[in-house]
Amino acid sequence: MDVDKTIELLNRKIKREKAARKAAEGLLERKSHELYMAKQLVEDTLFTVQEKAEKDVVLLEFKSYLDSILLDYNQRLLKEQPTQMLLQSLINDLGCLNSIQSVCLSFSSNANETLTQLYAGKHQEFETLSQASYPVQWNESLTQITVFFELENIESGAIQLIFNTSPNTMWRDTIEKQFSLISEMINAAFERKYLLDKTLKEKKRAESSERATRDFVAMINHELRTPLNGLLGSAELMEDTEITDYQKKLLETIHQSGQMLRIIINDLLDFSKMSAGMLELKMANFKPCILVKTIEQIFTPQMAEKCLRFDIHIADNLPQTLMGDIDRVQQILVNLIGNAFKFTKSGHISLKVGWQKNALVLIVSDTGCGIPQDKQKLLFEPFTQVDNSSQRQFEGTGLGLSICKLLVDAMSGELSFKSELGEGSEFQVKLPLEVVCEQRTHSSEDNQLSFSIENLSILAVEDIKMNQVILNMMLKKLGITPDFANDGMEALTYLQEHDVDIVLMDCRMPILDGFETTKRLRKQGYKKPILALTAGTTSMEVEACIEAGMDDTLSKPYKAIELEAMLKLWGSKYV
Repeated sequence: MDVDKTIELLNRKIKREKAARKAAEGLLERKSHELYMAKQLVEDTLFTVQEKAEKDVVLLEFKSYLDSILLDYNQRLLKEQPTQMLLQSLINDLGCLNSIQSVCLSFSSNANETLTQLYAGKHQEFETLSQASYPVQWNESLTQITVFFELENIESGAIQLIFNTSPNTMWRDTIEKQFSLISEMINAAFERKYLLDKTLKEKKRAESSERATRDFVAMINHELRTPLNGLLGSAELMEDTEITDYQKKLLETIHQSGQMLRIIINDLLDFSKMSAGMLELKMANFKPCILVKTIEQIFTPQMAEKCLRFDIHIADNLPQTLMGDIDRVQQILVNLIGNAFKFTKSGHISLKVGWQKNALVLIVSDTGCGIPQDKQKLLFEPFTQVDNSSQRQFEGTGLGLSICKLLVDAMSGELSFKSELGEGSEFQVKLPLEVVCEQRTHSSEDNQLSFSIENLSILAVEDIKMNQVILNMMLKKLGITPDFANDGMEALTYLQEHDVDIVLMDCRMPILDGFETTKRLRKQGYKKPILALTAGTTSMEVEACIEAGMDDTLSKPYKAIELEAMLKLWGSKYV
């Protein structure tokens, strides 16, 4: 019994051990399988990670390369024009990318030009796409991208690329962003070129218009002043003849009408010159007290005729000598006082001249009709008057105050006014001028005043017979008998055979004008004074006279006293 039990126990033990071993082998097999699967998963994951990393590196390199192209060409296009050579270099650099087979850049610099096409890489046929609402388009196979750009809201070109394979979504996003930036860079370069070309065209057009304006002003200046010189010169010379009282009244009418015409012409031409930027201030020393005396002499007779009182007040601190353009300062005063005279029927007109804070102060007041409030804002506008109707009481061009404003502005001064309807007006001008500490030397002035011009020999070069007659009579009135030449060629021939003290030279003549004649004389070594008698008063024409070699200019219409003063000035220097 004991043996049987022992064997049974041993058999059970063996079965348990076999079952345990079998279970252990099964567990070991399962674990081995799980370990194998885990290993495969790790290997697969590692492969995926490596593959993604490699793609990310390639994409990063792709993006970095495009960034470097953007930086390089953006700087170059800021400095250079978008020429075909520069743009070809750009697409050649884009075509160097391994993922790109072909690049095409199509562009036109303006709407009227045909498209220029530049290629890089393999020459392939690009699919034609039209610009839609979205400026970036892919073809159906996702192997070609087209990025459009426009100029002045008009399609002006596109950059197109063909890839080796269809990029994935991540690549497409990067490609779209980078090539949109490149497109914007190219478009900005063309916009800058377009704006520059447009600006240059506008500049040329403006310069052409300015030249045309200058030429017109110079031409009309000459054409108006030439007959006016004959009119006023004849009237001046007739005053020295024996005439009846009836003829004297007619002569006074001619003289006054001529002076009025001269004022109107001066206003129109001055305004045209100022508007065209041709105003030039002639700075020189002048005595304000002498200026005031001149103004008094001009207006006192007119005030007496109209029974107006003309009051002049000069401040005690007014400097003796100032530096400025006395002619333009006088023009301001003449316009302001003339305006006050025109609109004042009774009472008085006053002129106050003072010196405040390094500025010449001129105040013109009147007891005239005054200016309505609704007209005061437009007072300095050209061709504007308080009453512009056909039944207006006061004549004039409406340029006087506009010219005053332009002149005051040119001198960096201030012009203001106050006025009450029916109570009169007051205009105040402040001109910053330099005080001159003058050393009194009168030797040259005394020599000039005492110089006798009767013995001067003069050649007058003038093509218009009327001007020859007037000039001949004025010079004979001064005791001089001149010789005449009808043009520059005659003058050159005459001066080869005769010696004269002074040449009076007209500027605009047929065959050979005064400018070229003077240049030839100076080249030949001619040293005597050549004085221009010109109808041109623009700064350009005066400069042209001096550049040609002329010594001085006398503008038409001129008076005998002005001609005499110029002959004394230059005669005392050279004779």
